[in-house]
Amino acid sequence: MEKQPKSLPPRWADRLLEWFVAPHLLEYVQGDLHEDFHKQVGQVGLARARCAYVWAVLHCLTPFFIKRQTFQSSHYSEYPNPLFTDMLSNYLTIAFRNLWRHKAFTAINIIGLAVGLATCLLIVLFVLHELSYDRYYANADRMYRMTLYNRMGEKEYNFAYTSEPAGQALLHDCPGVEAVTRLRDDGAMLVKNGQETFKEENVAFVDSNFFSFFSIPLLKGYKASVLIEPKTLVLTQTTARKYFGSADPIGKTLSMGNLGVFRVTGVCADVPSNTHFHYDMFGSFRSVNQGTKWLASGAYVYLLLRDGYSIQQVEAQSKGFISKYMTSEIKEFLGITLPEFLQKGNRIGFGFQPVTAIHLHSDLDDEMEANGDIKYVYIFSVIALFILLLACINFMNLSTAGSAGRAKEVGVRKVMGSVKTQLVSQFLTESILLTFLALGLALGLVFLLLPGFNALSGKQFTPGEIANWRMLSGTLGACLVIGLLAGSYPAFVLSSFKPITVLNGKGQASLRSGWLRNTLVTGQFVVSIGIIIATIVANQQLRFMQNKKVGFDKEQVLVLHDTQVLGAKLNAFKVELAKLSSVNRVVLAGFLPAGASKQSQDGILFRNGSRTGMQLTKSYFVDEDYLPTLGMSLALGRNFSKAFPSDSSAVLINEAAVRAYGFKTPIGQQLSITGDGSEGSKRTYTVVGVVKDFHFESMHQRIAPLVMFYGGDNSQLALRIQTDDVPRLLTTIEKRWKAETGNPFVYSFLNERFNTLYQSEQRIGQLFGVFAGLAVLISCLGLFGLAALTTHQRTKEIGVRKVLGASVTSIVTLLLANYLRLILIALVIASPIARYTMSQWLGDFAYKINVEWWVFAVAGGLAIGVAILTVSYQAIKAALMNPVKSLRTE
Repeated sequence: MEKQPKSLPPRWADRLLEWFVAPHLLEYVQGDLHEDFHKQVGQVGLARARCAYVWAVLHCLTPFFIKRQTFQSSHYSEYPNPLFTDMLSNYLTIAFRNLWRHKAFTAINIIGLAVGLATCLLIVLFVLHELSYDRYYANADRMYRMTLYNRMGEKEYNFAYTSEPAGQALLHDCPGVEAVTRLRDDGAMLVKNGQETFKEENVAFVDSNFFSFFSIPLLKGYKASVLIEPKTLVLTQTTARKYFGSADPIGKTLSMGNLGVFRVTGVCADVPSNTHFHYDMFGSFRSVNQGTKWLASGAYVYLLLRDGYSIQQVEAQSKGFISKYMTSEIKEFLGITLPEFLQKGNRIGFGFQPVTAIHLHSDLDDEMEANGDIKYVYIFSVIALFILLLACINFMNLSTAGSAGRAKEVGVRKVMGSVKTQLVSQFLTESILLTFLALGLALGLVFLLLPGFNALSGKQFTPGEIANWRMLSGTLGACLVIGLLAGSYPAFVLSSFKPITVLNGKGQASLRSGWLRNTLVTGQFVVSIGIIIATIVANQQLRFMQNKKVGFDKEQVLVLHDTQVLGAKLNAFKVELAKLSSVNRVVLAGFLPAGASKQSQDGILFRNGSRTGMQLTKSYFVDEDYLPTLGMSLALGRNFSKAFPSDSSAVLINEAAVRAYGFKTPIGQQLSITGDGSEGSKRTYTVVGVVKDFHFESMHQRIAPLVMFYGGDNSQLALRIQTDDVPRLLTTIEKRWKAETGNPFVYSFLNERFNTLYQSEQRIGQLFGVFAGLAVLISCLGLFGLAALTTHQRTKEIGVRKVLGASVTSIVTLLLANYLRLILIALVIASPIARYTMSQWLGDFAYKINVEWWVFAVAGGLAIGVAILTVSYQAIKAALMNPVKSLRTE
């Protein structure tokens, strides 16, 4: 058996090249080399030819290794040229020795770059997930959601849902529409299986073609017939396991609240996380009362376009729906004709959203769930870029500074016969090697930090999403580019010096001049200071929202959920709770001004003198205990009272409604509701009181008009409590609850529900804080390494200054002055950029802070303080050094 030469690569290297590299290079490399490869396949076999071909291609792509003439097609039957592999081995050996010789410098460089790469990978994972929403459907590019636009007077309304009959109208009147499906969300529902009762928040009622339309796989049942019949139900895989374990759920039944018993006819896969809706149960649309009124019914309507049709054609055709289908209803509900309706400045119409744009670009009223925001995708993308830029600047800075000490090495090697291409290859090899070492550490950090990142981002990423070939190939490519860029400056500058210039020290002096390093350090602190400013502003805004007076007392309010299960026992249970010594007041409260609660919108007709108008207004039902229990105040008039039987036709309105309706003396004014078109749904009410404005929505919106009707809602009880032993009170109430119902005891606190309104902002503030910390950490690592190298290079200068009488303080000040000057320049550059960016972010809030001057002062002070702490150690160490040791070599 012929012995292979020592210069040949090991067999495992051959296989890696053969399997992973060669097939891709074959697609891109053309010319003589490509033709020669195919000739050699027949002579030496595919595997051997591929391996030799890869080495030849690598050689052609990196001409500085060795002249191309040494590789001819005649060598394809052999393994790579021994000279090539010997040189590559030599480069790697020297690189490892040099990195090992400067352990501290290498560690700082690797850690800084690894932190930057790990942060960037996590953010890229988040951004790619956000951009992937609703793109997995088979016909995602042709799917749209129909929306409703409405203008009443000066107020505009944009709803994510539209009229239920609109679906059939689209199919009948728009030839470009291939299919339509509808979805209705009627809120939470109590589901009973035998003796067990569960509260299901995510229940939808959908058309029978829903699963075919959205490409959600059915694991059991048939798409064509699964939801055709009323009282049929499809469960997700997880929900089916929750109710029936490993048993087959098909044919089994569940009691669905007041709707009766439903039969399970199918099991579907869990709805993917990157979808704009998430439901666990899908009931037949025919199981609920279907609205026939265009102005008094609503559902989420989706349509699929035919190939070759544009959504603009459908929009144009949908404009005819107003006159064709809604003229009589406008007359019925509003008492005016369509021309009169339009003449008053009112408008109504339909819009169409691409399904793939809903998650990041839709912010309509009555969305199914909280959507994302494209702004945050942009913000996180920029932060990822900046963090990576910081790490790269840090890497390049240290590489440039560290290379200055190797100028004499370059001179010696040139005198010994090294050519420029060999020197360039050596420096680039070291840089790339360092980058890939950092990548290995970065991947370890990503896997370690993934649980914490999931908690911050609200996602559920797995290690497999990082380890897929697309992410890894992209990361490897990015690291290769970073390594080449970071090593290019010292490589090409050092290799271009003449030996006599380098050996007399002039080459080192030119590298030490530092204009590039100063620019990079300034850029580094521009990014760090900008992120610090953003963090301070975001946290100030969040604190402002949480501490602002909201018009009610949200502390010490306990909310009991699902109290409708008590039925006729509800009032007795309420009285029993009111007798507890720790409970001050109890109220039936279907709607609460924080978090998810029942609320609706009614068309309110008002008269102000000769002016008649209509507005869609938020409304809910309360009783006489509501205002005192929640600590709300009256601006005018009185509260509801059992002493006034006529209060069944009375209403309370807030101050925003007074302004919207233009009332100068609101007490005694009359309001009418348009109703749903059914007999008795139109009623007239008299205003008896005006409630001071309170925030019943998030501070992204201004306080809207609100009408409060007299009545109760049995779905929740709110208790004003006063006790230091809350666990004991909860235990007492739970015992009484289970004695009456046997159902799970579910409760919350009003202040916690209020805080959930700002979960997105809380996450943003936390993420900004983490990113600011990482930016400062990376900057400190770079500054520490740079200060160590700089003080080492100026050791003799410091020795001379000490001999001439310089004090320790003056030397430390001298070494710090340059860095402080760069930070001040960075502060001047970063401040206007950060102010503009955060002003744009604050523009989404109706109630917001002003960005004060002290924010920039604090950010600059933090950056300066960190820089002083980082550099002072090296500066003081150099200043205290014995000058005799510094000058000994002279």
